[in-house]
Order: sequence, then structure tokens, then C-alpha cells
Amino acid sequence: MEKTLKRLAKVIDRMMDHVDLYGGPTIVSDDDLEHYLDPVFYLIFCAETAGGLSQLKDKEFVTVLYTELIPQEVPYSLRYLPFAKSAMEDFYYCLYKEKHLTKSQYLEIAFIFAEKQPTFFARMSKPQFWSEEKQGAMMRMIRDVEPEEHDLLPVDDPRIAAASQKVVPFPIEKTVFDETDDQPAAYQIRIDLEGYRPPIWRRLIIPAGISYEQLHLLIQIAFEWMNSHLYLFFAGQKSFGVGISSSSEKATIDQDFQECTSLTYIYDMGADWTHKIKIEKILTKEEVKVPYYPVCIKAIGDAPVEDMFDDMREPLDRDILNEQLADYWDTGEFF
Repeated sequence: MEKTLKRLAKVIDRMMDHVDLYGGPTIVSDDDLEHYLDPVFYLIFCAETAGGLSQLKDKEFVTVLYTELIPQEVPYSLRYLPFAKSAMEDFYYCLYKEKHLTKSQYLEIAFIFAEKQPTFFARMSKPQFWSEEKQGAMMRMIRDVEPEEHDLLPVDDPRIAAASQKVVPFPIEKTVFDETDDQPAAYQIRIDLEGYRPPIWRRLIIPAGISYEQLHLLIQIAFEWMNSHLYLFFAGQKSFGVGISSSSEKATIDQDFQECTSLTYIYDMGADWTHKIKIEKILTKEEVKVPYYPVCIKAIGDAPVEDMFDDMREPLDRDILNEQLADYWDTGEFF
């Protein structure tokens, strides 16, 4: 193990420089930072045990480690679970930058981390999935955490009832397409950028028959992203993205939009901008009340500015947004 770590010294150094650059040590306590690399060390140990560092390139090996062995065996502060995933992502990025991996190998592993993220987080936080050793370590870790003080409102406080009246419910109705009707002409969807209060969302009408790649670009325009990172769609048990088995360039949305009530779209595998796509209505030609091209009919909240570390926002202008949607639809070019 010691020889292996020496071989990877530049990778680890670059990785920690990367953490410094993005502010890891400033937002994680020293005690937690000490365990930041634990998933990576466990990954290296298992690779060495299984036959050498070449195992780090094996997609099946990485998937098993990421979804089973690391959640089962590696203790990690529940407060900082995203850092466990970030540690492994940074490790593979630095392996690529230090030329231990090709770009295609790095991208394949990055897609695994993105696609299996829900499983990883769920199992990392479920005691029933932990080994006995990890359960003991986690109990000690939890006992050592100082409880935070919260200024909680009593349950019967009238302010709670008042606040609940202001909550806008997420739409739950979906128009079911009847096979006796005309084929779908368009879909009305609502796209929520998760993790923001007040909420940030867009309601679009998009033509039927488009590809997932086209849907990706429509979302990019709607949220004023720059189309400069990888992305993934999850529809039921299927996933679509650049360079994976289900290519987003060819796969169309229609079957999934008629079978699913919602989909997930993740943009930028480092920042993990997660968007929930709700299919609100399936529209026939008679029901389409707007010109037959993508259009935003409602938009709430200024979107964050991409690749900025503070909470900068891009001012929302729906007229400009719709001009950009129309330009893309007319020219096929993303501006």
C-alpha cells in the first residue's frame, strides 16, 4: 500500500490542491477533513488487493466499490456525505490529469458516479446497510458530534400555519394520453432546479418527437446555462447522456414522456445541478395554443450563474429567453 501511495503521490497532491482551490478545508472541520480521503484510500486498497491499480479503470469494479463496499465499510460523517462523492470524483479527475487514465476512461467513471449517486447516498446513510464495524464507528462518530442549537418554533405557532398558506404545491396532475386521440403534438413540462428556496422553476411547452439532446439544450437555454459540462437524464430505469449506451442524440422523449410522470436531469457532474422535470400535460394539435416551437409560458426565480462560487444570479427576462428558444429551434445552433 505504501509503494502504491508513493506512485500516486502526485495525484493525491493535485487532489488536495483542488480541494484547497474549491474551499473544502474552509467549510469542513479539521476532524472531518482528516477523513476526506478515506473512500479514496479504501478504493486504492481494494484495487491493490484485487490485482493492481489497473482495477481502477474497470467500470464493474468501480461500480461495486461505489454502490456496495464503500457504503458498507467506510465510516463517513453524515453531515458531509457529498464530500465522500467529491473525493472520489476529484481522485479520478486527478488520475486523468496525471495521465493515469485516458479522457474516455475518466468520462466513463464520471458517469458511474453521477448515475449511481442516489444509491451511494442512500446506502451511506442507512445503518441497515453498514457492516458491524462501520456501525460501531458511526455510533462513536455521532456521539462525538456537538449538537447544534436551533431556534425552533413550537408546533402550534401561528407563523407555521401562515407560512404553509404561501407554499405553492408542485403540480401532480397529468393528462393521460388516450390512444384514440391524435398523436401528441407537444408536452407541457415544469422544470424545478432542486435545492433552492425560494424555488427556481420554468414551465415550457416543447414539441413532441425531439431527442434528449435537444431537450438538454432547451433546458440549458431556459436556465441560462452555458452547455459547457456533461449531463445525464434519468427516466425510470433508463439513462441518457453523452457517450453512454443510451445516446441522447438519437433517443427521443416520447415513450418516456407518456410512461413517466417525472424525470431527472443532472447538469455538470461536479456541481450536480439537479433538475426535476414534471410532465404536466400531453397536448394534441388542437390543444396547442402557442406557436409550434418551444416556448416558456412561466418562469419563477433567477437562475444561478454557472461556475461561480458565490450566489450570483442571472436576471430573468422571459421575453429574451423565448427569443433564444425560438432562435435555437429555427437554426439548430446553441448560442
